[in-house]
Amino acid sequence: MSYYKTGEAHARRVLEENGLTSLPVCPFDLAKKHDIAVETKQASEPGVTGFLMRVGNSFGIYHASHIQNDGFVRFTVAHELGHYFIPGHPDAIFPNGDGTHASRAGTPGDNRYEQEADGFASGLLMPGGLFLAEMRNLDPGFVAIDSLAKTCRTSIVSTAIRYAQFAEDPVAVIVSTGATIDYCFMSDAIRNLEGITWIKKGIPLPPRCLTRTFNQKRENITSGSKDGAYASLDDWFEGAPQVEMKEDVIGLGGYGKTLTVLFTDGLLNDEDSDEHDD
Repeated sequence: MSYYKTGEAHARRVLEENGLTSLPVCPFDLAKKHDIAVETKQASEPGVTGFLMRVGNSFGIYHASHIQNDGFVRFTVAHELGHYFIPGHPDAIFPNGDGTHASRAGTPGDNRYEQEADGFASGLLMPGGLFLAEMRNLDPGFVAIDSLAKTCRTSIVSTAIRYAQFAEDPVAVIVSTGATIDYCFMSDAIRNLEGITWIKKGIPLPPRCLTRTFNQKRENITSGSKDGAYASLDDWFEGAPQVEMKEDVIGLGGYGKTLTVLFTDGLLNDEDSDEHDD
């Protein structure tokens, strides 16, 4: 089991133990129930999103004051709750007992404890069963992601990633900066395709895609503009079949990044791959 999924499993346990059975799940209420104060604090260094503080057996959470997105604030608080609730985390991040631990929620890198805390945050705010039940009532693609983000009170990016995790249809969620891809999450329908090359961090955006054109105008990003077009899956994934995908794009404002969602409700099968090879 991956560290991320380990964190999700602990979130399911905490949800059950605290009787949290409906959306949205409020991390502030959960913190209050466990006598954990939550306040705002200026980040000590770039990229820091939140802090967990420990004095003896007392804990407190700060979320960085520069974060203005409600969904990301809630994810940050949930991330710190992960460090509190997951067995072994307090001892690992506070080796000397008391102290302050700074986190970068949503960008855990290779650190086991940060990956588990991100998985916990996702599983707490977007519980699998509740999320999937809502998702099945919605049309596929960005419209569903936007609706789910409002229901769960989560950021559009974290919701898109969760959506890709549960989607039965082909879905890819890409975050980019300028002409470069930061990262990509894929549904199993794409991930399990044989012979494709997965999108890697740092590679250029496809030359013919809407996202590249969209990113050339900075005001598209800072103003949170939206656009949409169609693309072929093999424009984005080398070795993929030539399947038409909807390409929805939205600027992420002050983050300076762009979210792209590729999706289709069609199937990717061996026949598609054979036609591509011909």
